[in-house]
Amino acid sequence: MVNSFLEKTEKIEVTNLKTDQDILLKVNDIKMHFPIKGGLFGKVQAHVKAVDGVSFDIYKGETFGLVGESGCGKSTTGRILLRLLEATSGSVEFDGIDLFSLNSQELREKRRDMQLIFQDPFSSLNPRLSVGETIARVLKIHGMNDAAAREKRVKELLELVGLSSFHMRRYPHEFSGGQRQRIGIARALALNPKLIVLDEPVSALDVSIQSQVVNLLEELQEEFGLTYLFVSHGLNIVRHISNRVGVMYLGKLVELADSDTLFENPKHPYTKALISANPIPNPRLRDKEKIILEGDVPSPINPPSGCRFHTRCPYVQPKCKEVEPIFTKSGEGQYVACHYPLN
Repeated sequence: MVNSFLEKTEKIEVTNLKTDQDILLKVNDIKMHFPIKGGLFGKVQAHVKAVDGVSFDIYKGETFGLVGESGCGKSTTGRILLRLLEATSGSVEFDGIDLFSLNSQELREKRRDMQLIFQDPFSSLNPRLSVGETIARVLKIHGMNDAAAREKRVKELLELVGLSSFHMRRYPHEFSGGQRQRIGIARALALNPKLIVLDEPVSALDVSIQSQVVNLLEELQEEFGLTYLFVSHGLNIVRHISNRVGVMYLGKLVELADSDTLFENPKHPYTKALISANPIPNPRLRDKEKIILEGDVPSPINPPSGCRFHTRCPYVQPKCKEVEPIFTKSGEGQYVACHYPLN
């Protein structure tokens, strides 16, 4: 029986993170501007700046959490890293290789090492294919032509994620949400990847099932040395599973730190507001200061000048409205984009 993730406190330790050799993924100033067309001839009228200059590194064997409100660009960032979306500008290096420079064949080979687990475990599976066919198709596409070998591998993968070999004959509609997400995990593991992007992998599941899936992900990471980019808005889960966490707001990264530092000592007002709004299960700790953000998130088509958060920030100063803050080091391993970081 897998214990609840709330009862586990240990994170996988990531050591020796001080050299470039320890970096698996290097993201440099990526932007994704979606054009808005209109008029008689369909000319570009404006752009939705979904991601607007994001940079970070992910180290081998760690879980990097990416959090923020809906529409902040975190899921788009994850898809850019896998080149499911072609970025407007910037660069992504995976294991020392520039992903944006690869042609279609080279990218197809490299995708063996990079996989994605989707938010909705039902829509991500083909309802016309059995579970065995779904996973076996991945293996066949990447060169495993022996049918017997494919079937053996599928059985191994299903048992690895807590299912049984007889499940391979069944179809997606015959499984629960948690079981379908396990199938998605098995499919992602089929090619022995180095990096897995998890896009809200447990948000569609019941709370009791969430803990089982999160524990499974941790066990698989420890066993196979996997590296995760964990995209989520569930702060409790992110704090539990992540070694480091990046906070996004309106297409930009506003803070980055190791998990404990970020949640115990946030420097950016937006980070502090997110954490203060997070439900606290311990009634003795519920008297903490609550920060209520006023107004809505500005449009990514025409973001505010200066700091993008200044229209909702309770600590706004005149400088914030005019000058965009630089993403700079604020403490040991902690970075923040704020003119007046919190103490």
